[in-house]
Amino acid sequence: MSPHDGHGALGAQALLQAWEQAQALHPLQRADVLLGLAWPEVAPGAWGTLPLGTRDAHLFTLFETLFGATLDLRVDCPACGEALELALRTTDLRPEPPDAGAGVPPLQCEGYELAYRLPGSDDLIALIDTGDARDPDAAMARLLDRCVLQARHAGQPVAAIELPPPVIERLQQEMAVHDPGADLRVALACPACGHGFDRRFDIGATLWDALDDWAERTLAEVHTLASAYGWSEPQVLALGAARRQRYIAMVQG
Repeated sequence: MSPHDGHGALGAQALLQAWEQAQALHPLQRADVLLGLAWPEVAPGAWGTLPLGTRDAHLFTLFETLFGATLDLRVDCPACGEALELALRTTDLRPEPPDAGAGVPPLQCEGYELAYRLPGSDDLIALIDTGDARDPDAAMARLLDRCVLQARHAGQPVAAIELPPPVIERLQQEMAVHDPGADLRVALACPACGHGFDRRFDIGATLWDALDDWAERTLAEVHTLASAYGWSEPQVLALGAARRQRYIAMVQG
């Protein structure tokens, strides 16, 4: 799978630079680097504040721009270990993103009234930075502390950490309703043993894996043609993928 021949922000040289820049970053931050490359007019810090479904809708668009609409997935059955190879379409998975500017209505539950916002990637990164991501209860407490803007009970303010479990559960359900793309699941059935299961689908990780494979192959092509003809990396990349392959075929005989 290779990116469609592109120019400017999504040209091969720029993609390689973004890939190199993002190597040492957390996967959530890698996605923001790629989004910044594709939409340079958006302020860099804005991506992390968008609801996850809105952000991921842009990642779906970027994947389609670079690699087309087919998603090749490999999943091992948790029951028998059989490898399932799937070819899905982005349209099979892409949900309708929430309206980033509309906000969400207040939640009234068990006598509590909550004003809240939908989580973004900045919130998830904050959990990782504090180590809370390894503890589900601590992670939820910190996420609530960040996303619950105001909570009141019987007219009195209440700290997010003091919300009772039924209210927290209802809030999670409402967040999922208003941002279904935040946690995409693929329902699967193993053809070997018939076991049914689901897997979370992460478009950010899928995009990065595709870009990583492409970058490694492209660097190998640059090495081959630079060694054969003495061309620089920019000269090799300027040829475009199809012409590079023709030259490589001639070099390799």
